[in-house]
Amino acid sequence: MPIVGLMRVEIASSNIFVSELDQKIQLARQKHLTGILSIKGDGHRWRLYFLAGQLVWASTRTHAKRRWCRQLLKHRPDLLKYGLSAYPDWTYSRLARLVVCKKFKREVFSDIVAGCISEVLFDLQQQGTLSLQQTGQALTYHITSKQACDFPFINLQNVRIWSQAEREWEDWEQTELTQIRPNDALVINNLALLEDLASPRLFKVLSTLVNGHQTLRDLALKTHQPLKPFTLAILPHLHNQALQLQPVGDTIAQTSSIQDDIAIQLAQTRIPKNARIVYVDNNQANSQQMGTIVEAAGYRYTNIADPIEVLKQLLLLRPKLIFLQLTMPVVNGYELCAQIRRMSEFQETPIVMVGSGSGMAERMRAKMVGASEFMSQPIKPKNVLKTLIMLGAI
Repeated sequence: MPIVGLMRVEIASSNIFVSELDQKIQLARQKHLTGILSIKGDGHRWRLYFLAGQLVWASTRTHAKRRWCRQLLKHRPDLLKYGLSAYPDWTYSRLARLVVCKKFKREVFSDIVAGCISEVLFDLQQQGTLSLQQTGQALTYHITSKQACDFPFINLQNVRIWSQAEREWEDWEQTELTQIRPNDALVINNLALLEDLASPRLFKVLSTLVNGHQTLRDLALKTHQPLKPFTLAILPHLHNQALQLQPVGDTIAQTSSIQDDIAIQLAQTRIPKNARIVYVDNNQANSQQMGTIVEAAGYRYTNIADPIEVLKQLLLLRPKLIFLQLTMPVVNGYELCAQIRRMSEFQETPIVMVGSGSGMAERMRAKMVGASEFMSQPIKPKNVLKTLIMLGAI
């Protein structure tokens, strides 16, 4: 099918779904619904909560923690000063109680809640549209009425969430971003290609922030940009495959224990906080754990998953310290360490070998090929921070 024809089919599918959803929401308003509009389809489920006809909350399991933390970070970052693991303590019900007791500003509460609802509505419109396009399957709706006295929600102030969400989705679709999911994580697929084709400013931002477990929404917030302009800026590099998107779980990047350790150690900092630390490992779980610890300490972090690309990417990144996984396909950590040490640029760079063993033989062999230290798995905040301090990174 020609591109123009395909676009018309996509827009038509979107119009059908959004129009149907709009009818359900308008009906809830007209009937002054106090209750829940449940929407199911394609393995997903959403719930829209109404109080006397006003949309006051929305929920879905996809990225519930990330969404909540983003809005807190945007509107009340002071609530997260003890780490994002404070999420369980800062829920809708708790903030609502504080609003009722006049201990939390209603305007800020409305901003936080409206931001969460807007993200859910956007994802709902996208999923409904894609379901119609790809499978022809429509979503199903069910309304459940509730007694207001048993409904723990409060009205929002001066918020027109649905009309704004409609415009945001229409704008997203008209700029040909229908297939781009904001909840996917951005990954650098080809660092050299990205450096060649991206502007210096964009390359600096992406090489600093992109680590494979932050979504487009997370990155847009960190770069202080609206979602659409940020996505449009990286779109050419998704097309040329310097970047790629991948699904990511609903994990919170920091833990309070990490924050506590860092608070104790930060006074000993000896290098600039924007220094880069690299971890060479093809295991995504290990990379995410390491990235959490290193970034929480205030440093830039990059994972290199392909051992064949290590030497080239190290020359581009010039890290202050290298963590090197012992067991990898094609080439092992010992061989890579020896190759890195033969490069004049990295003869003085600390290299930490990371392996599951902790015997003297592994440690001696690591030393023989030039490793500065050996760290045993599993990766733990205490061990990583201790290693960084010992080697002068902190």
